[in-house]
Amino acid sequence: MKIIYIFFSILLLGIFSIHFNILGTKDKIYSTYPNLELRKKMFKKYSVMVNLENDYNVNFLPETEFVNINFQKVKLNFSDKFKPESPKGIYGGSRSKKIFFIELIENDIWIVDGFGYVYVNSIKELEELKNKVNLGQHYLSNKDENLILKIVDSNLKSKFILDTLFYEKNLYIYYKEKINNCWNIGIAVAKIDLKFLDFQKFFKSDECQLNNVEIGRMQPFTHNDVKGILFSSNSFAQDKPEEDLAQNDNSIYGKLNFINLEDKKHHIFSKGHRSLQGLYVKNELILGVEHGPRGGDEINKISFGENYGWPISSYGEKYFVGYSDNPYYFKDHETHGFKEPLFSFVPSIAISEIIKLPNNFSNHYIDNFILSTLSDKSLYRIKFDKNYSRVLFFEKIYIGQRIRDLKYHNDKKTIFLALENNGEIGILSK
Repeated sequence: MKIIYIFFSILLLGIFSIHFNILGTKDKIYSTYPNLELRKKMFKKYSVMVNLENDYNVNFLPETEFVNINFQKVKLNFSDKFKPESPKGIYGGSRSKKIFFIELIENDIWIVDGFGYVYVNSIKELEELKNKVNLGQHYLSNKDENLILKIVDSNLKSKFILDTLFYEKNLYIYYKEKINNCWNIGIAVAKIDLKFLDFQKFFKSDECQLNNVEIGRMQPFTHNDVKGILFSSNSFAQDKPEEDLAQNDNSIYGKLNFINLEDKKHHIFSKGHRSLQGLYVKNELILGVEHGPRGGDEINKISFGENYGWPISSYGEKYFVGYSDNPYYFKDHETHGFKEPLFSFVPSIAISEIIKLPNNFSNHYIDNFILSTLSDKSLYRIKFDKNYSRVLFFEKIYIGQRIRDLKYHNDKKTIFLALENNGEIGILSK
């Protein structure tokens, strides 16, 4: 009888600890089984075992389907001037995170945080710290064991950063700023200089948008033998598609735009984009990944002059309306004169960037691409056919944090991730 009493006491204590998250018990369960949505279902009518049994054929790092990958994280010490808890944040309210972007320049890793502060550290420093504390999948909380970021002084102040690009010994910064309750976008450029970055105007939009400008991406591109930069700009309007800027040829929003490096003139390259946040460019090949609404995140092969359908066609639906058997958006693109995506994710994964892995990373990853995600907190290994006309397969690799940026170091065969939940550098290597 005493043994039974002790057993039930321990059981009740366990349930109580989980329910009230004592010592982080519930969080540990969620991190162990991230695909199960235990947060929603554990204390409802669904049994725990039903959810656990649904965790079929899921690998967790260091295991992937064919390759074991070492995953380590290093905490970054940003400037105190960077305040993700600011009232509006960078993207508003609770969505404000330790947002930053990565550039690899020779043997250094350059970091630009969400407010435009620029830092540089040697990759050697990063590796030495990683090896010293034997981080594994965790970082130590002592600030002495975090990476002390070295600030590079500049004249870029109080900007909300959307992307960075290192090209031809220049650092380009894509930013937004709010003027008279309206959002404008611009690009500043500076020659690489460790002492002082003297940013000059490269592009500034005369058009403002009342809706918040949340994302953008840049890539160098040669169009009709003219060197320039492609940059994307989002358009979030949902309720009245006929008024949306993405289909308006007089607006730069909801577009992929091209700007000439020499004369700084710009024009629309493609339109009908909702939130194009990731770009891969190689010669004439342009792959863009963008957020859909509720569902319908897209991988697109982008060509000059094409229309990709937003906000008329989407494989997602509106967020804030009741649902019925009558979809709000057309459920195909081609019938209505738009380009079909190569692939569409339902539900949404919040794609953030796309890179191609050099073949030196793994014989199992030949001609593979890596997609990063925000809300899905994962990487996706993607294989296209030789014509980039369809996706052959993908593999999900769970990371556990929002990933805003990706960079690959060819010599070190290492993928660097910008992990924004805790302001960390993620390091993936074989």
